[in-house]
Amino acid sequence: MRKFTALLTTAILIFIAQTLRAQEHYNAWLRGTLSIPVGTKFKTDAEFQHRRQNGFEYRNMFDENLMFSFRNWIHYQHNKDIKFSISPFAYFSNYKIIQKQADEMADPGKEIRFSVAMELQHEIFNKFYVVDRSAAEYRMFNSLQPDITRLRNRLSFRYDFTEQMKLSLFDELLFNVSGTTVQHFLDHDRLGLNLEYKVLPNLKFDVGYIHVTRFPITSSQKLKENNIMLNLTYQLKIKS
Repeated sequence: MRKFTALLTTAILIFIAQTLRAQEHYNAWLRGTLSIPVGTKFKTDAEFQHRRQNGFEYRNMFDENLMFSFRNWIHYQHNKDIKFSISPFAYFSNYKIIQKQADEMADPGKEIRFSVAMELQHEIFNKFYVVDRSAAEYRMFNSLQPDITRLRNRLSFRYDFTEQMKLSLFDELLFNVSGTTVQHFLDHDRLGLNLEYKVLPNLKFDVGYIHVTRFPITSSQKLKENNIMLNLTYQLKIKS
């Protein structure tokens, strides 16, 4: 435990020092999910994602590709406050974060990922919830980069205005526990605001902003990202 505490303290100090000279970046995160209920407690999701980024010395966040991905999830809703999830397969095509002109021409890297997660929520006051999501993922690359085991934790505060509209403020920390050096133990930090709105009983969208402080594996310098996000989720109606 002492070794882990010392490691975490060292990583946080490095994170703070590097943040003081971080670069700014601008991205758009777009995601579509098809959700299929299986019985009353299970559902499976097919998730498609595309991210865009600004070009070299430009701030237009739609200029260049950043990432394409497909991932499937299987969720088990134990009760209204506890959910378990597993992603047995995810495929990512990751483009370089553009920091110099040559990065715009670089070929994307490929990644296969496996994930497990648990989400807990607790109602503190009427319509006000604290939500904690913990996850572990194993990342396999098609390059010389070693496989990475990463842990992540997201703490959210959510207010449910109605059943259709919910507002969340969250912070998510991601830690590399294998496959990287100690300088990259703290992978990145995501601070965000998200508005969920259910347009129809089976269609909802999430829109928000995420500020990311990232420590790229191939770099010794922090990178700050400004991200807008739009997620659309459609749930199939299963006739009983």
